Amino acid sequence: MTEISIVVGTYNRFDLLKKCVDSVVRETKRPFHLYVTDAGSSDGTIEYLKSIESDVIRPVFVGKKIGQARAYNDVFKNITTPFVCWLSDDNEVVNAGLDIAASVLSKDDRIGMVALKVRDIQGPFIDAPYIGGVSSLGILNVNQGMLPTPVLKKAGYFSEGFRDYGIDPDLTAKVLMCGYDIAYTRHVAIHHYRLWEMDKTRDAYWDLRKRQECSVALYEAKYGSVLRLGPMSAGRKAVWYVIRKLLGKRYNINGRNRFFGLLPRDWHNIVSSRFVSLLDPVRSRGKPYHLRQYSPLWLQMMDLPTDHVVDRKTSLDIS
Repeated sequence: MTEISIVVGTYNRFDLLKKCVDSVVRETKRPFHLYVTDAGSSDGTIEYLKSIESDVIRPVFVGKKIGQARAYNDVFKNITTPFVCWLSDDNEVVNAGLDIAASVLSKDDRIGMVALKVRDIQGPFIDAPYIGGVSSLGILNVNQGMLPTPVLKKAGYFSEGFRDYGIDPDLTAKVLMCGYDIAYTRHVAIHHYRLWEMDKTRDAYWDLRKRQECSVALYEAKYGSVLRLGPMSAGRKAVWYVIRKLLGKRYNINGRNRFFGLLPRDWHNIVSSRFVSLLDPVRSRGKPYHLRQYSPLWLQMMDLPTDHVVDRKTSLDIS
């Protein structure tokens, strides 16, 4: 079986990290290397990582916060396995998710990224059957994913211009521009122990909001001219808006009530996305993936936007 590399970033979340590591070992049958990059934890994480270090589990002690993008990239650039994926320390692998993603990539070289479908186990979206929607420019969001290592290299790894928030939708757009499709695992592959501050009286809540808003501004500044929405995309969104209104609250986007065999979020991702066929439910029937987003030829002919263009347009300090 094809070997994979898994990269996890962590900082002072020992209990969650241990759950993540245990799940990778438990759920992954194919050969793998697990790299855990630590930003200088002081809660026992470093001691734990030293205790489990082996040829398979390889800690990387950075010792300070340098941003998720750079921390992951420093590991990515030294990986030689055919496939690579990234996880967060608050993730738990379920349903043999990594093995399934690697199998999809092995069988279809047109797919350049498999999104590991995520379900929140705690936090504000706990009732949703899965999370992961569509960016403001119509590209599927991939919270955690697996790619062929050459595709990741061709796409230029994570954008360090984003630093933390926004690195995943940026990478998704670059994979499409490099000529590869995106697809979601059909079943949930990751349980997410989301730690979001929801108290509006606390600074952490507003810091999170600022980071999210800044990442959207960076994303739109970088891709707005490349992925400008056309009449067809706008029309699909308008139709979906009307359908949702007619269906009512019973079929809200995070609901579990299916219609025509699909969840409301499935329909949302199909209709609201660009480059996802309305026939996706038929085309993906019986396959371990769905929500396939195709890379159009005209997009492949464009040069990848550079991060310094974004930096000139947006004054942002996310430290």
